[in-house]
Amino acid sequence: MKTKKIVTTIITCLAISFATLMSCKGIDEITEDIDIIVKSSIFKQQIVIEVFDPVNQLNLEGDNILQVEVIGKDADKIVTDAGNNVNSAKVVGGTIALAVNPNKNPSNETVEFLVKITGDQYLTTTIPIVLSPTDSIASISANVVNKLNTAQGIDYKKTTETLTNNTLTKDFIFETSGLKAGTNTEITIKSGTIFKDENGNDISGTEIESELVHFNSANSESLDSFPGGFMPAEITDENGDILNNAYFITAGFASINMTIGNKEVKNFSKPISIKMKIDANFINPDTGIKIKKGDTIPIWSYSKDDGKWDFHKDGVVKVDNNNLIIEYTTTHLSWYNLDYKGTRCSSYSPSGVAKINISMSGVNNSNGYRLFSDFFYENGNQPISPYSGKTFSWYDGQTFEINNAPVNRKVQLIVYSGSNRYDKGEILFRSEAVNLCNVGSVDVDVSNIVSKLPPLPVNVNVNYQGKCNRKIIAPTIPLYMKKTNYYGRTYWSYLGYVYDGKITIRNINLNKEYEFRTYFNGQYFYQNISFDKTEYINDSYEIPSDLCDRLF
Repeated sequence: MKTKKIVTTIITCLAISFATLMSCKGIDEITEDIDIIVKSSIFKQQIVIEVFDPVNQLNLEGDNILQVEVIGKDADKIVTDAGNNVNSAKVVGGTIALAVNPNKNPSNETVEFLVKITGDQYLTTTIPIVLSPTDSIASISANVVNKLNTAQGIDYKKTTETLTNNTLTKDFIFETSGLKAGTNTEITIKSGTIFKDENGNDISGTEIESELVHFNSANSESLDSFPGGFMPAEITDENGDILNNAYFITAGFASINMTIGNKEVKNFSKPISIKMKIDANFINPDTGIKIKKGDTIPIWSYSKDDGKWDFHKDGVVKVDNNNLIIEYTTTHLSWYNLDYKGTRCSSYSPSGVAKINISMSGVNNSNGYRLFSDFFYENGNQPISPYSGKTFSWYDGQTFEINNAPVNRKVQLIVYSGSNRYDKGEILFRSEAVNLCNVGSVDVDVSNIVSKLPPLPVNVNVNYQGKCNRKIIAPTIPLYMKKTNYYGRTYWSYLGYVYDGKITIRNINLNKEYEFRTYFNGQYFYQNISFDKTEYINDSYEIPSDLCDRLF
């Protein structure tokens, strides 16, 4: 059978991939003698990952600022949104678009993998992804830490120390400032310590470079930077058991990295000491009151290479210079986290899925508001997960299903005035605390926030269409709109997927020009549109006749 490569073209602002995936062919091939239908997505499972720099999202504009690597259990099943090898995936403007190769997952089973994000100016982090059989299109977001300009709640310290005969001649102590975090981490390395790589081999060199990043338990920017999220895909607990249904509540965490020359330090011949200061206002979730001397906090270590958490030891809260601290030792480097652990309701058990029923008097589906919301632990400032924050359409009769809710922990629903994680606005509503496990459903009335919201603009139903030799091309791609946030900074707001050519864009003013862009195959494409009606067909682009002749 004669074959040729996928033909890909960009028309106006939209990128469209023409592909037929054949089980006997590579994913980059289509047959010349099959009529191609291109009005629906070729992938059953897709995901868009939004990476945020909370200080300024424009820092991520451009190519090669961040690099992406897909690792983990089902990494071999993942391709780019254009069907290419995942090794060619790019982070452009903070966006990564991936898909599951249907040839590698013909039964549409759950797929699990990790996305590892690196960058010269950014702290390495990993994002666990789980795509269930019902996740035809999923989106997830995560923060990255800009080491040159950290967000509130995060302090970064870089230092260099001279080595003699590959070791220290005196004790080496360094710590973060606490200026942005309010709390800090201090590291002590004893003289004579030998530095080793991941295989236990001694490392030779004349100086050691150390990077220490401390994260507090109070600021959202800090908490949103927690690696892997507060509902990790897998942990090894204090009994050595592997759990995949745990959640964390953190009292603070830190990232520690050291290099000698171009070799990464992973182990030490002598234990190093780590002292972490704790926010005195942190609520111990086991007692329900503020943390105090004598309380026990489990300590966990995290590997940025495989995204797994391991129990390290229990720490006892002490007082040091009128500060509450946890002090412990280790012989290996990783992230370290002061964390209370619990279990969460199973996503596969009907009793473990709480349905939230929304009442919002006077607002219906056709004129709903796009608002950002999240779930926080009772009377606290920690979301139950970095991924629990979502932008939803809010209207009377709307329902949400909450999977993986924490067991025996009450949480509160938070509704913000903004429509984006990057521009949350102010808190409009905080529900009563409720346990979301084994409750069936919860009724929440947010009618009192309607008077606090601006007059409703209109919602516009857009139908993107193109014709090619009388065949309709209807793309499935992510769409973004340029906005300005509360601080006057410009950013691109993710609106959702144009699915089979259709999308509803909410809260639009008619006859006002908006700038849009879409992402495909590592590139953005732009278009300015002024809507003059609520049912809008965008068929203003033409496909070159020579391309149509080749395809059809």
